[in-house]
Amino acid sequence: MPNAVIAPSAPLASGDPTRRYGVDVDGAVMFPGLTRPEADAVAAWLGHVDDPGLALVPVEIGVVLSDGAGPHLLDSAGGLVLVLGAHSHVAGAHVAMGAPSPLHAVGAVARRDGHWTWLARRDVPDAGRVAALDALDACGDESALVAWGAPDGGTARTLAP
Repeated sequence: MPNAVIAPSAPLASGDPTRRYGVDVDGAVMFPGLTRPEADAVAAWLGHVDDPGLALVPVEIGVVLSDGAGPHLLDSAGGLVLVLGAHSHVAGAHVAMGAPSPLHAVGAVARRDGHWTWLARRDVPDAGRVAALDALDACGDESALVAWGAPDGGTARTLAP
């Protein structure tokens, strides 16, 4: 059963010492960078998720300006991901991008019961970010979105809840 644990090396903890928690899942610390209440809440539902590695947790980051985009999400490795907006062709999907570390996570996400999940994701270098976002936007339906995320080590998932 997942449980909240201290994750002192959490990337977000360097700017906010309250964000030093994560969730232990079978000996692996996931979502480093949560507050204690967030970690407790995630631990309560994470055991019911098919693939915890695809889950994303909404976090409130008051000092990060996002010019109207959002919400901010924390991925399972502790990376900060910003939801940029609704996908132009796939209902229920949103375009999201992470900060470079060193690659940008770029993909489509969807909201699920209290959390978000990656539907399709690629990790791309800064020079490939715009092309990846353009290709993602060109996906006209769910099957194209899944295909976009599958090649080159991408993560793909259907939109069914």
